[in-house]
Order: sequence, then C-alpha cells, then structure tokens
Amino acid sequence: MNDINSLDVDAAIEKLRHGVDKEQSFRIIFDRYHKPVQRFFAKRVFSSEERLDLTQETFLRVYKGISGFRGESQFGTWLFRIAHNTYLRWLQRSDRLGIFDTAESSDDLATEEAATDPTPLDRVMSGERRNRVRAAIKDLPEQMRRCTQLRLEQDLSYREIAVTMRLSIQTVKVHLFQARKKLKGSLADIDL
Repeated sequence: MNDINSLDVDAAIEKLRHGVDKEQSFRIIFDRYHKPVQRFFAKRVFSSEERLDLTQETFLRVYKGISGFRGESQFGTWLFRIAHNTYLRWLQRSDRLGIFDTAESSDDLATEEAATDPTPLDRVMSGERRNRVRAAIKDLPEQMRRCTQLRLEQDLSYREIAVTMRLSIQTVKVHLFQARKKLKGSLADIDL
C-alpha cells in the first residue's frame, strides 16, 4: 500500500465516515498519514516511545471522531489539528506546558519556569527580561497573543499556527508582525 493515491484516501475517508469497510478504510488512511504524524511528533517529543504513544492516540481519536469530519477543511488539516491538540493535552498531562501561565506573580512564573524544559524563548532570554517579555505578551490582544505564544514558546511554523488556530497563514503573519511592533514598543528599554 505504499502507492496510495489521493482518490483512494478520499474514498477511504468517505467509507469510514459512513461505517463501510471500516478496518480496510482506516488502514488506507493510517498508511497514508502515520509517517507524517510521527514526523510531526518527532519535532516536539524526544522519547520514541512517547512519539509512538501520541501517534497511536491521534489515530484513535481520528477513528472515534471521523463522523465529526465535515469536509470543511482538507482531511490532513483536520488530522493535524487532532495531532496538535493531542500534543497539547500530553504537555498538560506532563505538566510541561509553560506558555499558558495562570500564575499572576513573577515569583510563580519563575518557579513554574524552573520546573519546565527550556523553550526556544527561554534559551535566548533569562530571568527578569523573560518575565518582562512574558508580561508584555500577556497584554497583547487574544489572537495575537496566542499566535505569538505558539511561535515563541512552541516554535511552531506559520502553517502549524494557522491550522491550530483555524486562521489563514496570512492572518498569522499579520498577527505576528503586529505583535513584534507592539512588543518592541513596550519593551524598548530592554535589549531583545
């Protein structure tokens, strides 16, 4: 089944959605998408065992939730949104999610940051500067803030952010451009 064409996959999706030949249809979908999903997790998760678990969990969610796929987006987009949400749930379960801080004080932020793996932003910045940047990011409008957090903290591509937030890539670019301008203005006194 290495030569799976898009017509086979589209037909398998429709069959699975309607409960026809479920096992064979799911096998076609799995064969087409399991390697891209594993690569998606390989960029984010170091343990091969955890990558396999997350891939399995993603496909289990696809199998159980296929009736919820309405075809408003491409199947691959829908599947990777599930993979990304599976990844976020894994981070929350693992207590590794540091971008959606609920802590209000900088002491709580510092304690929480010490307990998490360093993010790309953490590797570049330290201490007070990081706290000031995070506070400035929290002051951004909601969509702009989420785009910025996903880019800086999770190191997601524009496309991954667009899929996650259900926005166009152009909208993501605009939000990130505007966020940079606002952050430069509000953090002009520190060296970024």
